[in-house]
Amino acid sequence: MNVLVLMSDHHRFDALSHLCNPLATTPNLDKLAERSVHFESCYDQSPVCAPARHSLATGRYAHAQGVITNRHQPFPGMHTIAHSLKPLGYRRFHLGHMHWTDRSMDNGYEEEITAAMWRETMSEKVLERYDWENDGRTRRTTAGPSPRSFEEYWGYHVASESVRQIEEAVSNGENFISWTSFTEPHPPFFPPKEIYEQIDQSAIDLPEQRPSDSPLPHPRIQRMQQEWAHLTEVEIRQLIAGYYGMVNLVDGYCGMVIDAIDRLGVRDDTVIIWTADHGDQQWEHELFLKFNMREASCHVPLFIDVPGQAAGSLSELVEHIDLFPTICDLVGAEVPDSVQGRSLVPSMKNGSPEAGWRDAVFSQIGDMQMIRTETEKLNVYGGESGEYFNLAEDPKEFHNRIDDSACADRVAALRSRFDQWYAETAVEGAEFQTVAKTTA
Repeated sequence: MNVLVLMSDHHRFDALSHLCNPLATTPNLDKLAERSVHFESCYDQSPVCAPARHSLATGRYAHAQGVITNRHQPFPGMHTIAHSLKPLGYRRFHLGHMHWTDRSMDNGYEEEITAAMWRETMSEKVLERYDWENDGRTRRTTAGPSPRSFEEYWGYHVASESVRQIEEAVSNGENFISWTSFTEPHPPFFPPKEIYEQIDQSAIDLPEQRPSDSPLPHPRIQRMQQEWAHLTEVEIRQLIAGYYGMVNLVDGYCGMVIDAIDRLGVRDDTVIIWTADHGDQQWEHELFLKFNMREASCHVPLFIDVPGQAAGSLSELVEHIDLFPTICDLVGAEVPDSVQGRSLVPSMKNGSPEAGWRDAVFSQIGDMQMIRTETEKLNVYGGESGEYFNLAEDPKEFHNRIDDSACADRVAALRSRFDQWYAETAVEGAEFQTVAKTTA
């Protein structure tokens, strides 16, 4: 089996038109969904780019592979899915927003296709416009139409290069794994004008916010909210429209690569996986972007299309670290002892998870961590339990009951489960190391 992993950045779990999201236009991902097993309850290992991507690559929790923020380096001896497939003779491609924080470390892949390579193909005019859109002072708080065309985004370059590499492997009769990682719909939220204008901003239903009589969120959440507190309702709608325009854009790039798999006649020999590193708040809880443990940031989409496997939906709790052993299981590669995830192949074959499947999922960014079960969530800030949500009664996470004496036993039980997980999965003696500057 060949393996094609398509990744979006910032793609919410529900930003798909087949899930009846009226703002999402995703015809290519919808077609993939029709053929795939959809894991409805998949969670990332971190609601930020580099930690999430290193956990996907290694099959390890963030604190166990070393990258707990965008500025941390992986622990020495990083073993990725590419290392495991190399002995089987696979070509090992990685393209786009991989977000390796130590580029000198062996990641097991062949030469990476980077943003610098894309910039070399663009005119000065296009780059000036992109750099204006991407200005760090405004890119997280503004949105609008761009004069750039479909072909003038990094995603088009990534898709084109992915197709080129796959064509080369197929023509040579070689098996391949292609980790094709798009930056879209990551900000800046400036899609092509013709896409942006398709969204009727007046028809956007803004998310419901926390009732005034409920407890305030954790102080860290309140500080995050300040970045967007100045926005008018018009500006909020512009950001949402820009985001969903970028969702439309990345769907087109995913379609380019999937169409190539069909055109080359290898669809029946190729596993296609689509997921995202994390989601985006899109004004839920008066926030945009990620960097928190709310559902919109940590709950991620996951489709797995295996030739001969019936399509469907599964609801068990799944983590990103499960993709590594799943891929190994599908292609017959050995799963190294370093991997902390579990294969999803038995679930896909049997329609239900194996006995003793996990009862909780975990996520982390820096010293902010989450434990989530099917019905509850505990968020830990700087080592202290800071938020408790009864998701069965409060699925929108409005009512933080951390100080509610009626919930004390449940908070204690979740904290004990969290502490046990951390102790069992940490690397003894390993020291976290930061890089000199963000490598985004």
